[in-house]
Amino acid sequence: MTRRKAVSNAVAAGVVAGVGLAAGVGGYVLGSSSSPTRVVTETTTTTRTTTVAQQPQPPVKAGYIYVGPRGDYGWSHSHDQGRLWADRQMPTASSVILESVPEAQVTGAMQTLINQGVNLIIGTSFGYMDAMAELAEKNPNVYFVHINGFRAGVLGNAPQNMSVADVNTYQIYYLEGLAAGAVTNTGSVGIIGSFPAPVITRLVNAFALGARYAYKKRTGKEIKVNLVWLLSWFDPGKTRVAATSLIESVNADVLSYAEDSPTTLQVAEEYTTTRGKRVWSFSHYSDMTSYGRNAHLTGHIVNWGTVYLDFYRMVATKTWQSVDIWAKLGDYLPSRAALPVDQSTLGKPEGAVYMAPLHPAVPSDWVNAIKTRYEQMKESIFEPFSSEANLDEPIRDSSGQVRVKAGERATRQQIMNMDWLVDIIVSAQ
Repeated sequence: MTRRKAVSNAVAAGVVAGVGLAAGVGGYVLGSSSSPTRVVTETTTTTRTTTVAQQPQPPVKAGYIYVGPRGDYGWSHSHDQGRLWADRQMPTASSVILESVPEAQVTGAMQTLINQGVNLIIGTSFGYMDAMAELAEKNPNVYFVHINGFRAGVLGNAPQNMSVADVNTYQIYYLEGLAAGAVTNTGSVGIIGSFPAPVITRLVNAFALGARYAYKKRTGKEIKVNLVWLLSWFDPGKTRVAATSLIESVNADVLSYAEDSPTTLQVAEEYTTTRGKRVWSFSHYSDMTSYGRNAHLTGHIVNWGTVYLDFYRMVATKTWQSVDIWAKLGDYLPSRAALPVDQSTLGKPEGAVYMAPLHPAVPSDWVNAIKTRYEQMKESIFEPFSSEANLDEPIRDSSGQVRVKAGERATRQQIMNMDWLVDIIVSAQ
């Protein structure tokens, strides 16, 4: 299963490198934060050639390729906000984007960007990985960054002009689970997953572990964690059906999700304000509070720009090196030190990934517990995939196999390749 499947069929088949990028039905969309500069040569009537110099070419011209529309309010939207943030930090840089590019057509899209003079290409779908590595081999003077993959020059399986990067939200999904377990009245929570790929499975598992920890600590009972797979990254219609089903069929009163629209939060808001049933949900990648102010419990927010600015600087200063970035809580901060609870920065924008403010409905003792874990994770003192995060019990999968032993925590490799579900999750389909 690839990291990101196309969420739009708006790309015409057979993209030809160098062909114009007209927006509209049947073509992907080109956007730009600034126009490229160039040197113009004019010839006088005496046949003497005079060169009229304009502004020099920006040191960084970045080309971003999104698998979905930048208006999805989730995955692609957060990447676009990160792009704009990075552009603001380096005014001498410029960037262009291609939206809704299917993975099968990404080679043509990347070649088009190269023909447009781009010297840094950033692809935000797992399925772009192999095509990017092939094109990087053919274009050693262009730099490539792949999001969510495992090929890079530093890893020995791609050219040196290719890097890989990711911003991880699984830690905050665990904290969201703690919040869910702290407020649920029914003891039943729901998760709407996009695809059963490792990058999503680790989010689902982290939320379930957090919810179990808080609910069992609070009540002594086991929580019910109900999962629905959408098999889609962006489908508001199917998401609405899934969210409604979880509320009506299994009495879930907290809904987590990994679909790129605010639909789940909107459904929770509707139930809370107009249908007489309190339901909670979260922000996903960007701040979605405005879509459900009465139902918004907290959420995870990502600033991809912190990562992108690293690559801008390497290209601009000619100090490129292939890197493998695994950004988590605490990264891209002036200090990773775990702060005391009363000084916690939870709820404030910081670094590559951070947590939205907690709703006042979360009991104060659990607010303190969540802030404690938030601060500890900045300094890598605590990790969700550990027996400590599971009431000091081993973490088992749905078959009963022990995946994380008592007294241990999962390795990065185990987390990256997580293709199993924790034993407390049941299918609600």
